[in-house]
Amino acid sequence: MQATQKSVFLFFLIFTNSGDVQALSQSDLDLVKRDLNIPKTWTISQKASPWNSSTGDTYCTVLMSTDRRKWLGNFCISSSSQVRFDVGVWDEVPDEEYWGDRSKEEIGYWNVTPMFIYPMTPFITHPIKNYAAEIDCNLGDGIGYRPTNTCHSAYYQLREGVFIYSIFHLSDDVRRKQKARISDIRNLWIHVGKKIEGRSNPK
Repeated sequence: MQATQKSVFLFFLIFTNSGDVQALSQSDLDLVKRDLNIPKTWTISQKASPWNSSTGDTYCTVLMSTDRRKWLGNFCISSSSQVRFDVGVWDEVPDEEYWGDRSKEEIGYWNVTPMFIYPMTPFITHPIKNYAAEIDCNLGDGIGYRPTNTCHSAYYQLREGVFIYSIFHLSDDVRRKQKARISDIRNLWIHVGKKIEGRSNPK
């Protein structure tokens, strides 16, 4: 599979979305707020994410490194189609066959960045099935988009109109430093998946 160039991303900008939202319940919010299974090398930031909305349609828990207090990732739940658009998760892309065999490669979604389009394939399959991709990301404060880092993006459709999304910093590709570990991200998703499964099958 391959990702394509920036020009194709510009094509996507002709699409619009409605920004429709629905209220999230407390049990929805608790999936990403309470009792998260995180390693000792992570800590939850006390500073609210700028993604958190006053209308209650989006909430993100911000994860930091324990030692240096540097940003590692966001773990979010949202009912906002605008947020979904902003994080770059798409159901369809033009000329889908060019991007790979969707059924053979189990492509669930595509993650669009200013540089490329990345097929999202299964990340965990039990107790829930979500989709993920390793994508380019810009974590600098300078002008312009500088894809000098690699991030891990994962997506799960909780129900119609509501999704859970995570983005984690995997590596600084200039300094060649590893950040979050995929195994830790997977364990977090499995833990949240069990909470989702528990809601569906109460004792």
